[in-house]
Amino acid sequence: MNNTQLATAPDIAAFLATWLHNDLLQGEAATTFNSYYGAFRRNFSDRMRSYYAEQIREIEALVRASPNMRVLEVGCGLGTESLWLALKGAQVTALDVREDRIAGAQARLSVLQDQVDRPLHVEFSMQSILDLAEAQPFDAVWMEQAFHHLEPRSDVVAKIARLLKPGGHLVISEANALNPLIQAELLVRRGWPRVETMTGPDGKDILYGVERITTAHALGRAFAAHDIDRQSLRYFRMFPSAAVFDSLGGLERALAYRWLAPILTHFNWVGQKRQD
Repeated sequence: MNNTQLATAPDIAAFLATWLHNDLLQGEAATTFNSYYGAFRRNFSDRMRSYYAEQIREIEALVRASPNMRVLEVGCGLGTESLWLALKGAQVTALDVREDRIAGAQARLSVLQDQVDRPLHVEFSMQSILDLAEAQPFDAVWMEQAFHHLEPRSDVVAKIARLLKPGGHLVISEANALNPLIQAELLVRRGWPRVETMTGPDGKDILYGVERITTAHALGRAFAAHDIDRQSLRYFRMFPSAAVFDSLGGLERALAYRWLAPILTHFNWVGQKRQD
């Protein structure tokens, strides 16, 4: 692999594709990566690459406009978005409660820094957002398919508001609870939405939402009560990631601009905290 391939990727989809198509990790980190991105290993078609790149559109635009901004990613998984935003100049703090994922993200950071031959301002931390210090608020908080796992939800919403500086942005990418196909799939897979208890990073029990997906309007109401007002809302996708649906990408995009948009499968919600 060309040593500059990661650094010169034109978008985050190409960046992830480089990790998918090259053996850049070893041992447990490689095992965790291959499991975590199993669906993309099966199908990372042009359609899926396009949606993956679009998913980060709003937070990436904020970082490109203010390259040194402080970004908090909640539920970072293996850190692809955090690494990408750090490449674009952001100072990133990334949280997850899974030890294997944080270890994998740190291994990827080491590989990436070797490839680009410079340090990146990203810190991966294994902790709950509810335990994060509030001394220095962030310019932006970003989460991708993470909000529906965070509990207790009311406490998390209040915590995010405290972690965000006045004028700062909150960007949430989520599955859409208005979509009947998603609800049917989740009902078969996990039963009714529920909250479970799992062991946290410090060995103590923490609450975990089992796919408690929500709606954009519910997000808006929750955060408006804590001085974060909706700035934009964008719906996208209708079909699963399986390759059989790739030919329907044009239909998906057409529907995103029509009256069916609110029941598409995903949405990006952007809010801004009111100024003091």
